[in-house]
Amino acid sequence: MIRRGCQRGFSLLEVLVAFAILSISLGVLLQIFATGLRNAGIADDYTRAALYAESILAAIGREVPLAEGERSGPVNEQFSWRSIVSTYTEGMPASKQPMFRAYRVSVEVYWPGLLQNRSVVLETLRLAPVEPPGRG
Repeated sequence: MIRRGCQRGFSLLEVLVAFAILSISLGVLLQIFATGLRNAGIADDYTRAALYAESILAAIGREVPLAEGERSGPVNEQFSWRSIVSTYTEGMPASKQPMFRAYRVSVEVYWPGLLQNRSVVLETLRLAPVEPPGRG
């Protein structure tokens, strides 16, 4: 005798619901991984830009003369830089014959992002000796 009322297994509806839940779960997981990878790439760009900016900032006053003005150029095919050197007088003591001059040095490294340009800006103050009037 064959019993028809006591069949075992899943109905077609149950299998379809299980596949729908599985596909939604996998879609969410893939989105999370894609976002993580994109954020890791952006963080890597910011780290490299900060290292480039530190290097350029360290060169100003050592390899490049410390003088007022603006300079710029490419770092590589992705990054570019811009530096601004200006005299800093805020809070400096007033004297007739200063021995040092203070400069504000700002370096910006920028690159194109997905939706907007991104940049890292570093600033510092540097001192340079003042040449006496009879020299130079």
